[in-house]
Order: sequence, then C-alpha cells, then structure tokens
Amino acid sequence: MEFNFDTTEDLIRSYENGFEGSVCDPEETKTLLGELRTPLFGATAHDLYGAGEGKLSLPFLSLLKYDKGFGPAERQTTGDCVSHAFRNAIDVTRAVEIDVQGEKEEFVARGATEGIYQSRGDRGQGMTCSTAARYVSSKGGILLRKKYPELDLTTYNSSVGAKLRMPHSLFITQAKKHQVKTVSLIKTIEEARDAIANGYAFAHCSMIGFDSRRDSNGVSRRKGSWAHAMACIGCDDTKKRHNRMLFLIQNSWGKWNSGTRYENQPHGSFWITESDMAAILAANGSWVTSNVDGFPARKLPDYGTASYL
Repeated sequence: MEFNFDTTEDLIRSYENGFEGSVCDPEETKTLLGELRTPLFGATAHDLYGAGEGKLSLPFLSLLKYDKGFGPAERQTTGDCVSHAFRNAIDVTRAVEIDVQGEKEEFVARGATEGIYQSRGDRGQGMTCSTAARYVSSKGGILLRKKYPELDLTTYNSSVGAKLRMPHSLFITQAKKHQVKTVSLIKTIEEARDAIANGYAFAHCSMIGFDSRRDSNGVSRRKGSWAHAMACIGCDDTKKRHNRMLFLIQNSWGKWNSGTRYENQPHGSFWITESDMAAILAANGSWVTSNVDGFPARKLPDYGTASYL
C-alpha cells in the first residue's frame, strides 16, 4: 500500500489510527545483536558511565551550528520515520565530532533519508530500526543531501525511498564509503543519559505516542500509541526545571507541536520524562552510532556561551 501524507494532520491521524511507520522485530533484533562486534552500549562504553549525571547535555546545538533549519526543514511525507530518526541522530553525532575538532568545513551537508528507507527492500511502508542499524553500519552507509551523478538528493524526495527508485550504484560507489563504525543497543536510562552527554544521539522505535502540546517545562506527556521512530538529541539531569531527568526528542513531522521551548531546542522537538524514556528503551529498539571505533569519551563544546550559535 502506498501512502502520501500531504499535511502533518494526515500523518498524525494515520499514526493514531494504527499506521506502522516503525516495527521492533524481536527476532531480527536478536539476529543483529549476534552480528555486531559491540552489541550493547553498556558493555561497549563502560568508561562513560556516570558522565551525564547532574548535567545539561545539548549535543543538538552542534548540528544547529551547521544547519539552522534542523527540525522543521524536512517534514516526513511517507512512512519513512525510521530513516529520519537515524539520519537525525547520526547528523547530531557527526556534527559534535566535527565541532569538537573545530573543522566546520567538513560538515558538507545533512544526511539523506532516502537510502536508509530504501534499504528495507520492499514497496511496503514502514521498516524496523534493526534494519536501519544494519544498513548504516554494514550493508550500506550514509548518503548526503547533495547531487550525485546518478541522482540528485539535494532536496528530500520521499518517493525515491518509498518506491525503491534509488540506483543501486549509489550504494556501492557512495554510501558504503561512509559507514558508521559502531552501532549498539541502548538499554537503560543511565546509558541514554551518558551517551547524550558525550555527543552520541540515538534513534529509537516504540509504540508510545505524545501530546502535541508542551507544558511550562517544555515537556510533552504520553498520549495514545504510535508505531513510530524518533531521535533523542539532548538530556537534562540538572533537575532545575523538573524533579526528574528529561530527554529531548526530535520528531520528523515539521512544526507539529506547540508550547514552551527551552535551550534553543529545534521546532518539532519536545522533552519527555525519564519514565517515558524507560518505556521507550524497553521496546529494544534504541540504537546509538559512532563514526569512530567504539564510543570514546568526548568533551562537548561550551554550549552555554551566548556567542556559541
């Protein structure tokens, strides 16, 4: 079945009515974990334990430094939420890496979603997060928003991935040149916090929906059920504006929500409580990536300076 979501309202209604943009397949996840050199983030990144405790961690600001339109610029128009989630998480992670090294010219362009979505291999809508995790790390890689000899990916074109229109040569000549080197499953709140504190954003699939209205703390409450994938791009463990740890989630629905925004968060994003993040992690569909081998500790830029952006 083919879907074309012309408006954000179309997207929301479809997800609320049971549309499956993402699926957590236990058997496929188990198979992938058996293939990975570093299947579990907790075992791979044990040196990072406690790194985010009591801290406000905002790695998404590194991406905003290079792309002011991060967030609403590309609104999902087909069932490709998983590819948006992975692209957004990977872009934040590589922006931090470049930011830490002070090499702004290396951020050529945002990642492209189409190749990740096409990797599902059929014309049906939606995909599993484990398929995307395997693709970006071994079967394919990362394509950028730019013009290639085989195809112009400068502008988001959902039909390319949805209708399997991408030339196979792009996977061989371009995507495989830019694979992420490490992908691991995040299982706990502490792992999620410490990953974000070191600039490692992550994509997650779950069945949990949220309200489109942020409260006075910028938090959206759980509401309904979405078979959906999004990216976690920030964490606040200071307890200064809420008595619980908060995580910042970036959606792929453009400017779909409203209410209070904090810390220059992108439009379309919202904070959630640690209990809601725990429920997301319980689905076993939260994947973190690194562009280097393993997950080395990284000192993030001083995002608190007024001149940062």
